[in-house]
Amino acid sequence: MSLEIFILLAIVVFTLAAFVFEWMPIDLVALTTLSLLLVTGLITPEEAVSGFSNPAVITVMMMFIVGEALVQSGVVRSVSRHIIRMAGARPTRVYTLFLLLVGAVSSFVSNTATVAVLMPLATQLSKRFKFSPSKILIPLSYASIYGGTCTLLGTSTNLLVSAMAADRVGRGFSVLEFAWLGLPLLLVGTAYNLFVVRRLLPSRTIITSLTRKYRLASYLTEVKLTPTSPLIGRTVLDEQISERFDLNVLEILRGKDKISIDIRHTPLRADDILIVRGNVESIVAFKEQCGLLLLSDIKLRDTDLSDANNVLMEMQLSPTSDLAGRTLREIDFRRRYGCFVLALNRQGEAVQKKLADIPLRRWDTLLVFGSRTRVEALLDYDDFAPLQELDIRLGLIRGWWLSVLAIPAILIMTALGMPVLKAALLATVGLLVTRRISIQRAYRAIDWTVIFLLAAILPLGLAIEKLGIARHIGETLATLGTGYGPYALLAAVYLATAVLTEMISNNAAAVLMVPIAISSAQVLGVDSKPLLMAVAFAASTSFLTPVGYQTNTMVYGPGGYRVADFIKAGLPLLVVFFGISMLLIPRIWPF
Repeated sequence: MSLEIFILLAIVVFTLAAFVFEWMPIDLVALTTLSLLLVTGLITPEEAVSGFSNPAVITVMMMFIVGEALVQSGVVRSVSRHIIRMAGARPTRVYTLFLLLVGAVSSFVSNTATVAVLMPLATQLSKRFKFSPSKILIPLSYASIYGGTCTLLGTSTNLLVSAMAADRVGRGFSVLEFAWLGLPLLLVGTAYNLFVVRRLLPSRTIITSLTRKYRLASYLTEVKLTPTSPLIGRTVLDEQISERFDLNVLEILRGKDKISIDIRHTPLRADDILIVRGNVESIVAFKEQCGLLLLSDIKLRDTDLSDANNVLMEMQLSPTSDLAGRTLREIDFRRRYGCFVLALNRQGEAVQKKLADIPLRRWDTLLVFGSRTRVEALLDYDDFAPLQELDIRLGLIRGWWLSVLAIPAILIMTALGMPVLKAALLATVGLLVTRRISIQRAYRAIDWTVIFLLAAILPLGLAIEKLGIARHIGETLATLGTGYGPYALLAAVYLATAVLTEMISNNAAAVLMVPIAISSAQVLGVDSKPLLMAVAFAASTSFLTPVGYQTNTMVYGPGGYRVADFIKAGLPLLVVFFGISMLLIPRIWPF
């Protein structure tokens, strides 16, 4: 083994380990790998930056913008709400139409955007038909995953595999070519979600009360000012209640009035009732030192916190949020947004203590309380995605039809022979020129983590191919084909990609497996297209772990899931998809 091959294998092992054990964010792992390849001389500077000019990477950027314009138009929400009204009170019909809608939208819009928009609807459905959100959120994620396999535009993995194939064998895939296998998988997956998954998944989260879900009962209570309390005539700021007692005053109840705005500067009166959050010791100390009555027999519910003026709502930190890595104290959340964070849910675990000092992560779920206008204002920030429906801004915006026409326009242009990159670019420019989306919103719509991952990890596949490692592995896999035929090779490539996808990102798995698939086909003397399709579909169908695919991570916390839930629900679906793929791929794309 030459020194260069040894160094490259060491870099590959480091990259895999960094992905699996999450030593760093995935985009930083990719950039670190790129730097190592460049420093060790395994790739040239031109090859190092080639990923940033790759057509697949630019196309993915454009499709993020096109998808965001469609989401902003209000069409997806309007259609989903119409489905509920049209289906009436028949849960099975509503559930079926909902899953088909998820799959259809995901065929052209990014999976994460689809789930972010439709997760509030899923929660609403669970409340309406009185079942746990854990029964619908994993199916929502799965539907967005297999829906994305139906077209070239549905997932960045399909675009990546197609671009790599075009570079190496001189031909990529057409926009609708994936539908020959994607549509059967969508139909089978929908049936599986309808009749199997709901029976396998537990009723894990409590749907009747957010305060119970986040276990806030012992931390949330009411105290009443007595006529002799030293707080009378003073303000929360004057007495430095937050600093002295390590608790928050969330609301002041004064007769029939609820005061939740500018609490810190509101003079307190006798018989005022304060809703406070803190640990038991802090609340008791507050009561004793300030002459208060503790209404300990009152347990607050969501309805005690929410009314016409105030609302209690779950928000998820978006993947593009600038708040990730910062604490609530650093952000100065209360002053900046005028709301309180009552609790935090991370990977199914509710956290109430020391919230101000916990660095936030992508997909953290925050339980936010504040005036309705303040909470609604959070939706104007790209940092937050609501997990519940609010009756605001749900109508169609002016010129919505232009956003809807962008995707058919791309399909028509590509059908007429235009490269998908050019078609996506023209559609994006059209949306920007007609002001269906602002240039600032367009920048924010791009998931830069995905872009940097794609651009930085592509040179790794190039190095693997350049040093002959891909061909060596391909020759080894081709021996399967010699003994058992190309079907065994197809199965080996599919399974290897599926396993890699569960451990690392879907795009990284595709980058590693595409050169191997092409080399295997060349050694065996067969067409590489069936093997490339196996890579694309196996990399895009990650069901077994909450970290294998972004949408799985998104629903993990809100659904109250455990890793075992994904394995239980995803393993049968993975086996079924493997069987369907092995049956149909050689018939649709012969060797």
